[in-house]
Amino acid sequence: MQHISLQPCMAKATPVIAPRIAVVVPIFRHSVLLSEAIESVLAQRSDFAIHIVLVNDGCLHQETDLVCREYVLSYPEQVTYLRKPNGGLSDARNHGIRHALASWPSVEAIYMLDADNRLRPDSMANAMAALDNHPDAGWIYPNIDMFGLTWAGDYGGDYSLLIHTVMNICEAGSLIRREIFDAGVYFDTGFKSGFEDWDFFLTAAEAGFRGRNIENFGFHYRKRAESMLADSERDAEVILNDMRKKHKKLFSQRGLLELEQQEAPRYAIVLSDRDEVILTVDPDAADARRIPIAEFERQWWRTQTDNSQHHVPPIMVMTHSAVLEQLRRAGMLHGVLWKMERRLTRHPFTALEIRPCEAERIRWSESEAQGAADLQASMLMVRPGMLAAIVRDSSLNWITGIAARPCSLPATLLRLELPDTLFVADQDLFTAAAHEMVAFSARCHASPKREALQYRWDWRNADIPWRSRTHEISRRPTKADASYPRVIRDGRNVDFVLPLVEFGGVERVALSIARAMKAAGWKPHLFVLDSAECQFSVEWRDTFESVTFLSDHSFATWGTASSNYLGTDVPDGSRSGDHRQATAMLAWVDVVINFHGGAVSGIMGKLKRLGVKTALSLHLSDHSSLNRLVGNTYLGLAFEHAYDVILPCSEQLGDWCHGMGMPYEKIVPLLNAPSFDLPKGAESRIDIRRASRSADEPLRVIYPERLDHQKGVGRRL
Repeated sequence: MQHISLQPCMAKATPVIAPRIAVVVPIFRHSVLLSEAIESVLAQRSDFAIHIVLVNDGCLHQETDLVCREYVLSYPEQVTYLRKPNGGLSDARNHGIRHALASWPSVEAIYMLDADNRLRPDSMANAMAALDNHPDAGWIYPNIDMFGLTWAGDYGGDYSLLIHTVMNICEAGSLIRREIFDAGVYFDTGFKSGFEDWDFFLTAAEAGFRGRNIENFGFHYRKRAESMLADSERDAEVILNDMRKKHKKLFSQRGLLELEQQEAPRYAIVLSDRDEVILTVDPDAADARRIPIAEFERQWWRTQTDNSQHHVPPIMVMTHSAVLEQLRRAGMLHGVLWKMERRLTRHPFTALEIRPCEAERIRWSESEAQGAADLQASMLMVRPGMLAAIVRDSSLNWITGIAARPCSLPATLLRLELPDTLFVADQDLFTAAAHEMVAFSARCHASPKREALQYRWDWRNADIPWRSRTHEISRRPTKADASYPRVIRDGRNVDFVLPLVEFGGVERVALSIARAMKAAGWKPHLFVLDSAECQFSVEWRDTFESVTFLSDHSFATWGTASSNYLGTDVPDGSRSGDHRQATAMLAWVDVVINFHGGAVSGIMGKLKRLGVKTALSLHLSDHSSLNRLVGNTYLGLAFEHAYDVILPCSEQLGDWCHGMGMPYEKIVPLLNAPSFDLPKGAESRIDIRRASRSADEPLRVIYPERLDHQKGVGRRL
């Protein structure tokens, strides 16, 4: 190459044909490779004009300046050369984008080409045609065909913002519609260590735009053993933390669940009585899809031919529509699915048996089914990937073991007892879920499509492994075994968290608050931390939208304590316990109220970071053996920082909270009141009797409480 020294004024202004695409090439260091990138753009075959904007980002190599000057002199109608002080990759891209948009109103799209990459001759024509044919697409992104270190990665299939939160599926070398920049979306100059393109496309998605992949883009990515990307990967966790903070709503538990529901439903709930399948995360969501079972089978087979372009719900659930309705009546459908999914970490199958209970109670029990039980399952959940393994097996001998007597496969058996009032009279219980799984497996195993499994159908490598693991993405904020399968959109859901539900004062307070909040338009949900059973009378069923049991032996609300706060034991589980499942159980709601949950206070700070409002109900103080005040009130003081609101049951207790250091603004007394409604007309009859009573008559008092120090019997007497 001839090295010449030119002044900018020597380049005469040349009229530019109105371009449809501006290719912005930021340059720093890659002076020798730059000409390959430029030549690949100049060689584009298209029926529209393309203009190249070279942005020298303060590159220290003199050769960069010389190469850029030579091209702008040689192709003045196609190349513009800009120089600026070094500001980083994002700043260089933004500089070129703003110049192109301001200079040529005809520009409809911007293409970002790094100086060490290159294009095939029809790249821009192919990408622009895709934008023209798909007006809903904000940008067109390529597969990753690498040279140098060779690799061909398939990024095809529908664009998924959910998957985009865990891997950068959109290369910066994408054709981006002008409207995205008009909406104020540019590259964030704060991302100087890498992943700025990942952040850019997430920002565009949050603004309502979506990407689209095309097979024949024609992008070539230069892959070397060491590069800026390699540096970024070393700092990946730090950069990703910044990204999560910036896109807090997108990365929240609720945000990820919403995307999972829209783009990649978790469950395929097979209804054997209807020959249909529900595709959903939340079975009560309005946008849960119902398809014929034959259509589900067709979708499943598409995912089996060694590519990552297609999605099918990873978790199969075999059941009956009557079972779903029964669990809905009990308010337990979501909690049951959550518990069953968590047990898939132990065994490939989780079976649910439902039995009637004469008392108004709910009871759980759990056992190993293999070699010990005949499965009379109302519902059977199957671990992701199991159906694929069954179909690839040479015979069906193994899977028939799920219906053997006794069951011969590893399976967790959950038994749920519900009040008999929740059962429909004269309706037989469905207990054939295990047999339905065998029948479904046999049908897939006999399919002629099974022969296709022995071939490879794509020359590129399947490069989106998350397509088959989308159910794991919403687990990431809590690291739990399963995220709670509830998608809420109304902002009025409140969790009532109790260690147990019997007939105690704390439970009555919780019930009264829940009834009042429900009357005000809230949706109360009941979460039981410790017990595997609870009373479930009509008033509880009528008040709470749902009930869920934590059922986590690694979490104890009280337990051992190696430290104390002002004389009150601080449970070890609150500070160092395994909080993953409890956090996931509560992370989807708007408000959580803790009623004497002990160690559950230790997860409230995490819930606040996930966008949940937290509240602590304070009922009373206990007495130690030395008659010193201790208990939940003091534990509340220890964790006060983790709560948005403190809810004492009296003004006196509220004053105590303030006197102990809590700010007034956080204290909202919910005064104790009768927890039983008077019969109609009773109040007026009582007033009449009181008015007619003589002052000489003795005062009659009933004291329906425990006679102990905790209740303050001395003050009452």
